This record gives sequence, C-alpha cells and structure tokens, in this order.
Amino acid sequence: MNTAHSALCLACILLLASCAGKPAPQPQPAKPVETRQSEKADLGCSYFYFLWGSHAEYYQRYDEALEAYDKAIICDPEADYVMKKIPLVMIKQGENAKAAEWLRLAIQQHPGDSSLYLLLAHLNILDRKENEAIRLYNEALKHEPDNQVILLRLGQLHAELKHFREAEVIFRKLLHADDSLYYAHVYLARLLIQIRDFTGAGLEFERALELNWSAELAYEMADFYIRHEQYAKAAKLFNSIIETDDTDERPVLGLAQTLLLMGRDQEAIDHLNRLRTYSEAPERIDLVIARILLRTNKRQQAKELLTRVASEFASSEARYTLALIAVQEDDTETAIDNLKLISPSDNEFEEAVYLHTRILREAGRIDEVFALLRGVIADPNRRRPLFYVLLASLYEEKKEIDTAINLLENGTILFPTDQQILFESAILLDKKGLQDKAIAKMEQILEFSPDHPEALNYIGYTWADRNINLDKALAYVKKAVELKPENGYILDSLGWVYFRLGRFDEAKAELEKAVRLAPDDPNIYDHLGDVYAALHEFDRAREAYGKAMELFEEAEQKAAVRKKIDALATGN
Repeated sequence: MNTAHSALCLACILLLASCAGKPAPQPQPAKPVETRQSEKADLGCSYFYFLWGSHAEYYQRYDEALEAYDKAIICDPEADYVMKKIPLVMIKQGENAKAAEWLRLAIQQHPGDSSLYLLLAHLNILDRKENEAIRLYNEALKHEPDNQVILLRLGQLHAELKHFREAEVIFRKLLHADDSLYYAHVYLARLLIQIRDFTGAGLEFERALELNWSAELAYEMADFYIRHEQYAKAAKLFNSIIETDDTDERPVLGLAQTLLLMGRDQEAIDHLNRLRTYSEAPERIDLVIARILLRTNKRQQAKELLTRVASEFASSEARYTLALIAVQEDDTETAIDNLKLISPSDNEFEEAVYLHTRILREAGRIDEVFALLRGVIADPNRRRPLFYVLLASLYEEKKEIDTAINLLENGTILFPTDQQILFESAILLDKKGLQDKAIAKMEQILEFSPDHPEALNYIGYTWADRNINLDKALAYVKKAVELKPENGYILDSLGWVYFRLGRFDEAKAELEKAVRLAPDDPNIYDHLGDVYAALHEFDRAREAYGKAMELFEEAEQKAAVRKKIDALATGN
C-alpha cells in the first residue's frame, strides 16, 4: 500500500514538473485567456488541472475549481472544453454578472462559437433582459443561420413573450427544412393552442408523438383533448400509456376520469377496481370509487365502502365524506360522531371543525358552538387561525365587538402573519370607527401579500372617503381592479376615487359597471347619484338615490339620501 502511494505521489510530481518549466503569471479567472499560438500546448499539464478543477467543482469548492481551470488553460490555451467550464462555475457561485462579462469578452475573441451566445442569452433571460437575449440569438444566427438549437431557443423565447407570429415563422421554417424535429412540433403545438388554432395544435402533437413516443407527451396531449372534449382520443392515449406500464396508477386514474366524462361510469369503476389490486394505497382508490358512486346516486353503496375504508385505514377523508352524507340525510348526530374522530394531525381537521360548527349553528345549539371553538383555541395542538375568526364572528353577532377584537388580537400574537385574522380584525376595527387602526392592519397584510385585492381596496376606498392621499388611493384601487376586474365593490371604490379627484366621467363609467355587477349594494347607487348630480344629470341622480333609499336598511342612511334628493329639488 505504501509502494502504491509513493508511486502515485511520484506521478503527480512528474506531471507538475512538466508544467513548472514555464512560469506563468497569476491567473485572472474573470477574463477568458487569449489563444497564444506561439505557446506549445502541454496536454498532460492541462488535463491534470482539468481533473483537479472537476474534482473541486464536484465538491463545490468553486474558487479552487476556477484556479485549476485557469491553470489548465495556461497549459493549453486551445482547450475550449476547459475554457467553457469557467462561466458555468461562476454561475454556480451565484456570480451571474461576472459570468456574463466573461462571456462577452469570450465572444469578442471567439465570435463564431454559438455556445457562448446561448449561455449569455440564458443569463439575460434570467435577468429579465429578453430583448438582449433575442439580439444575442440573432447575432449567433449570423454565424450559423441553420443552427437548430439557436432557432428553437429563439422561437421558444418569442412564444413566451407572446410574439406569436415571429415564433410560428421560426418553427415552421425549421420543420420545412426538417420535418423530423420533435421539439419544433411540440413547441409549435403549444403555440397554436395559445393562438386558439386547436386543430393545428392537435396535428402537431400527433406528429411529435409519432416521432418520439413518451408518456409525458401522451399525458400533455390527453389533457389537451380532455379540455377540448375529445374524450375518445384522450382515452386512447391513456390506454397507450397503460400498455407500457400497467402498474402505474396515474394513467388508470386519467382513463377513469375520461370514462366518467364520457358517461361510462361502470367502466371507470371496473378499471379502478383492477387498479386497487396492485395499488400501494388501495384506500385512495376506494375513495375515488366512493365519489363515483355518490355521483351516480348510489349512496348506500358509497356509505358501505366509506365505512369500511374509515374502519380499516382510519381514513379521515372517508370520515369527513360520511359526515357530509349524514348532513344531507339530516342525521346530525352521525355527522358529528364522524367529525369527532378526525384528529388534529389529519388534513381534514380544520374543515371538520368548521363543518361541526355549521351543523351546531344550524341546529340552534349556539352554546355548544362557543364551547367547541373555545376548546380548540385553548389547545395548542388544535388551534388554527380559522377558529379565531369563527369565534370572533359569533361575538360580533352578539354585538360584543370589543370581545371579538381582543380575541383576534390574541390570535395575531400566535399567528402574526395570518391574513384572515388581520383582515377580520381590520373590518371589526372599522365598524368601531377606528379606521386608522384598521388601515394599519390592512397595511400589515400588504407587507406579507402585496397583491391582496381586498386590503388594497379597503385602504384606497377609506382614503377616498376621507378625501386624503387620493393619488395613492387611485394606485391602490387600480391594482385591486387588475387583480379582480369583475368585482363590483372594488369598481365602486375606483369610481369613488375618480369622483373625489373630480374626474366625473371616469367615475360615472366605473360606477355604472359596478352597479351592474353588484346591483343590490345601496352604497354604489348612492355614489352613482353623487356623480350624476355633479354632471348635472339630475333625473338620473334622483333615480339612483331612490334606489339607494330602497336598499338601505338603517333609518339614518335613508335620511341622508333623502336630504340629497331634496337638495336636487331645491337646486342646492
């Protein structure tokens, strides 16, 4: 063993000595080494350092790897395979900017090397500089106009950017030159789906599958055919996958779903029963079968199957489904018995407690609801944010707003980032007239979730109602509208902000849309009446105010609108 070790050391010394004959300056890995034709390559030295660098890279010692690769290039300046390792290591280090700079310099020295353009374009895409990536692909194509990899990447990028025409031209050009290009057919099929040429997409998918059958492509095509109600084609694809591996659950479940869509329920059940015999989780298959039985009004068979699954496998999903069936059958106690068997570690626990509270509330057993929710909140293993919200809503119904607010504050201490608790707390604070505190809660939500439409809407509307921060209010509400464009209440807020800004025509347009989407909200009619009055459309204002009066329930609100109608009559 000592002899072998000594021989290995001697070999390394001799190899290093072959490099030592030519002293070299300290390497600069941030720049590609220029090719020096006058230097004779030392292949042994270069390969030694290449292996050293590969070993260091494998063990994530990236600085050491860069140094070794740089020495390998000094030994053999023509070693392109080593040179191209350097930017890849920089990327692994997270030094994308350095890698990009290195690649730009390398392209200047090797303008015909397409791999450099491809990697630099990829870095630009990661940096959201898609136009620069397109420029690089086109620059590379000047040197290799028929390079299929570059053309595919360019076409794919155009498609992602919704430059559909440019992408289609590229893919069709590739296929015109070579119809056997699998990826060109796949990418073209996906593009044609986006431009709603579903017939063309189907043809491209079929050609791709003919060229290179794969289960993943077959799944993608089956999903495409299901979405376009071509169920027979989808079923054929699932069967083709099953033929390659009849022990895989996924295609059998897909086939069963397709057969159900075709109205062939019993065939679906037969396939699932066969799958159950070799499934590693037969209870999951039983649950699917039970849902099919329920769907086909075979409730008793479903109950028997679910009861067996609940007993044999302690399935919380089976118990929850049995509880739902019992609710439909007005069998309250059976429903509650099943729900009580669902433990805090089960996925259905939160839903089970919610259903339990709903059953008790509908039965008028309010004291039991309070006891249930107080009990789960008191237990660290069972408390959930939802339970605080449910209990707070009960206190709110009893007009105990302060108690509800305090409860939610306690919930916030335990679940400081829960948006539901924060939102409900803000709404209750608003009802108490504590709008500044409510806004603070909503702003907390936006810290965790900047795209929370209801929080954006609340803050924007409240500012508009106070006639403050109107420009910021407009930005908030516009963002909320982008997130929920068909929400009448948010459109009402947008109209109200426009009104406060004196932009009455825009306010009118938004409020008229809002009232169509939420025709039972008196506040929208009230706002619309204000806008019509500002535009001197007094008859329409009177009509909108009248509708608001009909819908408002509070006498104080009705009186406020009555004053506006009277003011129209007197011209004030």
